[in-house]
Amino acid sequence: MQAEPNRTGVGRSAGGEQSVRDETADHLAGDRLLASRVVAGDDDAFAEVVRSHHALVVRIAGRFFRHADVIEDVEQEVFVKAHGAFAGYRGEVPIGHWLSRITVNACYDQLRRRRSRPEVAFSQLGPGGDDAPPFAGDDGMRHWRDEEARIDAENLLGRVSAADRTVLTLLVLEGLTVAEVAGLTGWSVANVKIRAFRARNRIRALLAEPAAGRR
Repeated sequence: MQAEPNRTGVGRSAGGEQSVRDETADHLAGDRLLASRVVAGDDDAFAEVVRSHHALVVRIAGRFFRHADVIEDVEQEVFVKAHGAFAGYRGEVPIGHWLSRITVNACYDQLRRRRSRPEVAFSQLGPGGDDAPPFAGDDGMRHWRDEEARIDAENLLGRVSAADRTVLTLLVLEGLTVAEVAGLTGWSVANVKIRAFRARNRIRALLAEPAAGRR
């Protein structure tokens, strides 16, 4: 039998596909066992979850927030929520994906609580330093110009809703598809598309305003 090409153009045999399915099933079975140990009160099992997925949670939170103390608060909230929610984990998706959903929701909640001072690391949505004229021989002036652009971008984001910032962060910074964003947030695909469209238009409109009007 001729192997069917995968996305990279390299042939994959039926046996290879079966091996991948078996590996996935084994991984999910291991996650279900780990979850059952957590539910049974095994502290070592929960410590294993934290150790294995700490970096994932911090990376996602770091896309939404710049300050270490805020990221740490989100991380603690995620694992506290996860510990109490393991009884409802059915092992249909890997624990890492399950925790990603909890993390995105925790970041969204944190954004809603921190409306007065946006922390989203979205500086590339502001007027970038690439468009600025060069300041030959004056690195201090260029640094000041770039910092001004970053602050300006964050001020703009303060005028975008928490939900819209969440969608933009996942689509732009994480590079996720609309379907993946819908899966992580629990919103419908249509809702994600509408929010993304409106959020991008809102950012463009704000960027078109005079600088003085954006502050």
